[in-house]
Amino acid sequence: MSKPLLSVIMISYLLLIGCEDKETNNNQAGEEVITHDIDAIGASGFYFNLSSGTEVDSSSTWHVSFQMIPVEFGEATYMMPSLILGATTYTAEYTDILFEDMEDTPDSFMSDYFQDASAVQYSGSNEVLQYDMQSHTVSVKDPERVFVVYELGNHKTYKIQFNEYVSGVIVFQYGSL
Repeated sequence: MSKPLLSVIMISYLLLIGCEDKETNNNQAGEEVITHDIDAIGASGFYFNLSSGTEVDSSSTWHVSFQMIPVEFGEATYMMPSLILGATTYTAEYTDILFEDMEDTPDSFMSDYFQDASAVQYSGSNEVLQYDMQSHTVSVKDPERVFVVYELGNHKTYKIQFNEYVSGVIVFQYGSL
């Protein structure tokens, strides 16, 4: 084989290896990062079933939903994006553990879960999405928090973390416990 041909083959091989698309998944088995655009104009919202890992419609079983809810500010009412919990769930919030480190349902879960599911909605005591009056932007409040969701129907528990909200796009990750 001639030196120029060998050189071309070697350079082509190096370029092929160097340009290979390398996708890394740092998530544990069963964890998934979900990105979804919340329709800020439409009234249908986004409904997610943690058991199936799929977006569903509002008439199906769902565990978490992002919807535009009416919020009164003085004399006006504005539609604000908000997390809504499914009726068949118990949910608790944890700030003292990283998402990656949570491997089991916390022992204190039964005393920690929210008595009022609206606690995570806009302006609730544990709201997920907050509105900044100065910059007029919505963002995830305390994105390091990990929520534990227990589903009554199939007796399964999930961890979920809401990472980011930008221009109507919510990013969250979840996994089974």
